[in-house]
Amino acid sequence: MPAVTVLMAVHNGEQFLAETLASVAAQTFADYEFLIVDDASSDGSAAMLAAATKADPRIRILTNASNIGLTKSLNLGLAEAKGEYIARIDADDVCFPNRLEVQLACMREHPEYVGITSGWAMIDGEGREIGTVDDPLDDWQVRWLLGWNPPAPHPTYFFRRCPDGRVPIRYDETYRTAQDFDLWSRLAKIGPTRRLPDVLIQYRRHVGAITHAKRHEQAQNCAQIGRANLVARLPSDVAAKLEPLIALFSYNAKADVPTIQAAIAGADAMVEHDEIGSHYDWLRKTTAGLLADAALSRGGALSSPKAITAFAWHARRHLPYLARAVLSDPGTALKSLRNRKRG
Repeated sequence: MPAVTVLMAVHNGEQFLAETLASVAAQTFADYEFLIVDDASSDGSAAMLAAATKADPRIRILTNASNIGLTKSLNLGLAEAKGEYIARIDADDVCFPNRLEVQLACMREHPEYVGITSGWAMIDGEGREIGTVDDPLDDWQVRWLLGWNPPAPHPTYFFRRCPDGRVPIRYDETYRTAQDFDLWSRLAKIGPTRRLPDVLIQYRRHVGAITHAKRHEQAQNCAQIGRANLVARLPSDVAAKLEPLIALFSYNAKADVPTIQAAIAGADAMVEHDEIGSHYDWLRKTTAGLLADAALSRGGALSSPKAITAFAWHARRHLPYLARAVLSDPGTALKSLRNRKRG
């Protein structure tokens, strides 16, 4: 049995598929199977996969008779997977050569972990790097982030196929998008997870990506999953105060003055509850970035001088941390502005 199953689903992915296949073939760790679900592709993907299979016996192809979507395709792959660990990759992303070696070594060194993600370099459709995330997150930080977002992009995921030691984990097929967020939320309930600082993936953002084409659907699913995580880890009164911030973050509210004030009050209540010495600076910086993304970008406050003034006044205790967040991660700030332009 291979130690790792690299799992991928592809539907009409020939534009970037060759680069993805080559990046997996170039891994410094060789004891893996590459399980690929062809979700009824109608372009040249099937022919590319057939050629790759002839060249590398570690590749196995499952072919769907009709297009069933990413979530169901991944579950078909998980049902056939043989590896103790699952390493996800998408057909438009690229693994660095040491990806499997580094993540597997970490999981073997820390048998208490049920899953780990990694840092990533964001690239565009032409392969140009547009940002890098390489800061580590421990289990507490991951659980905090799960109120709002997954800890890293889906293609960085590396997790135990049977995280409880008995039953293989599956994606929730009620989610066509944000299925990765739900999966990691359930992993985190079973055991500790973390994000490595190692940059092991080139994560491609382009107009054909699911995260771009179904952005609003994904935001609603993320809100549903994140709200459940917040309710599970916070006192009920604090979780209730976060509803205006959740509404802004999920594009369900406009950033008028009362909503901005309520969202910031909710964030203040969360910070007061979560105040932990070893994570205080990270908590304040991350909360400030969350507020800015929710109110200024997703809520549209940047379009209203009155709303900007209200944000600056009510969030004044967060502004120094916001400046630090922007300076330490300008790529995320630029992405938020691009989200606003897309509407």
